[in-house]
Amino acid sequence: MKQENRKIKKALISVSDKTGLEKLVRFLHEFKVEIISTGGTQKFIESLNIPVTAVESVTKNPEAFGGRMKSISFQIGSGLLYRRYHETDLKEASDMNIPEIDLVVCNLYPFEKYVGINANEDTLIENIDIGGPLMLRAAAKNYESVAVLSSPTDYETFIEKYNIHQNTNFLDRRTWAIQTFQRIASYDIAIADELNHRFGDDQKNFLDFNKQHTLRYGENPHQKATLAYVSNTNSQTKLTDAKFLQGKELSYNNWLDMDAAWRCMSDVYHSQSQSLKNKVTVVVKHSNPCGLVADQDSFSSLEKAWMGDSISSFGGIIACSYKIELEHAEFLTQRFIEVLIAPEFSAEALTIFEKKKNVRIMQSPIRDFTQNETMLRSISGGLLIQNEDELSLAQEKEELVTKRTFDLISSELKRFGVLACKFLKSNGIALVAENNGSYELLAAGMGQPNRLDSLRLLAHSRLKAKSISPKQIVLISDAFFPFADSVEVCAELGIEYIIQPGGSIKDKEVIECCDKNNIAMILTRVRHFRH
Repeated sequence: MKQENRKIKKALISVSDKTGLEKLVRFLHEFKVEIISTGGTQKFIESLNIPVTAVESVTKNPEAFGGRMKSISFQIGSGLLYRRYHETDLKEASDMNIPEIDLVVCNLYPFEKYVGINANEDTLIENIDIGGPLMLRAAAKNYESVAVLSSPTDYETFIEKYNIHQNTNFLDRRTWAIQTFQRIASYDIAIADELNHRFGDDQKNFLDFNKQHTLRYGENPHQKATLAYVSNTNSQTKLTDAKFLQGKELSYNNWLDMDAAWRCMSDVYHSQSQSLKNKVTVVVKHSNPCGLVADQDSFSSLEKAWMGDSISSFGGIIACSYKIELEHAEFLTQRFIEVLIAPEFSAEALTIFEKKKNVRIMQSPIRDFTQNETMLRSISGGLLIQNEDELSLAQEKEELVTKRTFDLISSELKRFGVLACKFLKSNGIALVAENNGSYELLAAGMGQPNRLDSLRLLAHSRLKAKSISPKQIVLISDAFFPFADSVEVCAELGIEYIIQPGGSIKDKEVIECCDKNNIAMILTRVRHFRH
């Protein structure tokens, strides 16, 4: 392949996004480049009083079918693809009067603009570009001789370099070609994913990993990490769209913990009855909630969540469902936190946080309750793909299976407890209680291979320090009790209310043990593992 510099004598320009186009066109005109153009782009260039050749004069065919046919032609395709250093190609091009196009400037119909906003099918289809990808692919394939600019972000670099050297070099042409192929791939993925999501009947996922951001580091400082922005949800509310207001650069672990905190806070917020809508605060450490409170008063919610496990809260990630005011900021700046996420911040609060410059302050709306989100997890040689656990609590088939009822336990507390446990790593045990309309995660056991250890060694040991009677507490387990031993431990500890999925072959034995110990138990018939 010849790695030579090339002058630009003829350019083909056809763009949807005309950002920066005037400057580029005037620059090309100064260098006496002949410009070929189509439709709206041609009219734009003519409005600048710059000479432009209509593409129809090259193709010898008119624009047709409402603009669906413009640039697709043998003449245009050949002018981009024929090899400038190939004797036979040169002769054929000369014999057929094929134009030598040296530069393509093209960006595509804005299909992505209509993804996830329920645009009607006709609008969606009309925004699938055909001629644009054809021109771009042809020019990019022939980067040995042809330069291709597929985004307005390329224009400045092109202008600066061409102004100095008055030609394009091989390495730049290859770089622009690679970027072009990446953009076309992203475009095709967006089309395939949206059409499959709307009308397909299978579970294929089309993912685009081209848009990436290098992170501070991975799980450990010696590991490199990247955040790839993928279209894995049709919601307009994404954590990756959160506004970064201040603080150190985010690491891999920060993003994981932020995601866990944001999801947990949002689910608990949405699960409340419309008449309640308490202020929700969650403190997360190593992707597990260590403090979770829903309270009518926002400051009380924050304070109680922090004290849910004040030792674990140190260096934690906090997500709130309410506006952060001065009093919240003053409370938090007296403590060590890594990240704070909230939908809004007062000017006074942000001024206070400026004293803690390393604290990351992230502004994000509350997550939609249902996002139809696709979850990804890598293993050696592959990706595990599943739908997010977005099952509505109303879909859980709650069944009281014991003689004793949940006479003192509100439906609000039951919902709160199930969601608190849902966000704990398995094996997960949550101990929750209600106090004057405030719902609190009092203690938790998580991440243990042994469910009894989660209950006895973690959840209960943390509860003992709080001097709260076990009779006020509801215990939630993320999975069924395989044996009656878990109930026996609850009886020893004085816990009288249990919620668990059920489904064990020993369910009957477990229920009998509850009745023997005067314990009330509900089976939800739904499991919420989080590995």
